[in-house]
Amino acid sequence: MTRNTHLHSALLKGIGASLLIVALAGCGSKDAGDTAPTTSTGSTTTSTDGASSNSGATNSAQPATGTSGTGTSGVTSAASFTGAAATWTKVTAAKAALDSVIASKNLKTVHEAAFKVRDIVRLLPGQSSGLAPDKAKTLATQVKNVDQLASKLDEAGDSNNLKATQDNQAGLSDTLDTIHDLYPSGTLK
Repeated sequence: MTRNTHLHSALLKGIGASLLIVALAGCGSKDAGDTAPTTSTGSTTTSTDGASSNSGATNSAQPATGTSGTGTSGVTSAASFTGAAATWTKVTAAKAALDSVIASKNLKTVHEAAFKVRDIVRLLPGQSSGLAPDKAKTLATQVKNVDQLASKLDEAGDSNNLKATQDNQAGLSDTLDTIHDLYPSGTLK
């Protein structure tokens, strides 16, 4: 190997080792979103033939900013949404019961089923502190939409208006889909 090739190889290994150290340091911290940047300066590496070289490179990695429970990639772990996942299971069951009531055209009992969905959905913001601020704001807006749709379902059911009930049922389904999509993939089942 020529001297330049050897230096180039050692430099690449040094950079690779520095990046690995930075990645491992970020993964090893309990709450990487709250740690200071990890910096590796003037890393020295040893090649497989025993020669050392000082790359003189400075590598800095800034951890992702975000809320508690986020890793260095900025992705919130599903474990931080355990309560929301359990609540979502109840939401889907209550929504299925509402759909069954509407399908049976038993509109006088729509209000009970609609308000049950509403009441369960209202629990989600308190269980979703790991959401990014913009998603938390959207969640709050969508919870208000569920409140309004539950009231509209109640009114339509009480007036025995099947068309309005079905329209509001579709709106509720869309709103619940929007809420579901705010969470990391696979979090809410």
